[in-house]
Amino acid sequence: MPRGMVQSLHHIHFNSWKTLGFTLLELIITVAIVAILVSAAAPSFSQLIDSNKVKRLATEIEWLLVQAKSEAVMRNEELKVHFVRDDSGELTYQDDGNWVLAVTLKAAVITDRASAKNIAIALIDGQDFKRVSIKASNNYVSYTIDPVRATPSNSGSYWLYIDSSKDVKVMINQLTGRVRTCGETGEYYGYKSCG
Repeated sequence: MPRGMVQSLHHIHFNSWKTLGFTLLELIITVAIVAILVSAAAPSFSQLIDSNKVKRLATEIEWLLVQAKSEAVMRNEELKVHFVRDDSGELTYQDDGNWVLAVTLKAAVITDRASAKNIAIALIDGQDFKRVSIKASNNYVSYTIDPVRATPSNSGSYWLYIDSSKDVKVMINQLTGRVRTCGETGEYYGYKSCG
């Protein structure tokens, strides 16, 4: 190999090692771009978390009601579903998580959340759903499930939301016992409109 060519190759090889890696300026620019992209994605990520929290609570209420119906039929006795707050604020929206939705025997006496937790057959604890506002309709604070037809003693609903313009309603039909979830005034969180 001619000597000039060897020196040329050596020069190319030697200088290529100097260009590997990032300079400080390139690193700062890259970090700045990544920070901008992450800050732009953060709000949509928190909305996704909130949306999933509402969907999870609606699903848990549905499954609790289905379980209450099944337990009533299996035990062949009326069961009671209680929506309990210590401050008696069951009929107004609350988002502090200080509530429970409990299924108990009909004769059970529920005075507060602690008593509901102690004797519940099935339970949803509101502490797992802080920031989700929830309330019960007047006749769904406490009602029974018929053991023959697996239907509630009266009609009513539970309403929940994080964004007050996207109210979700979970209800159980008094005649058929069908559990249904829908968006109160539109399609929200993947649920169809109630209307």
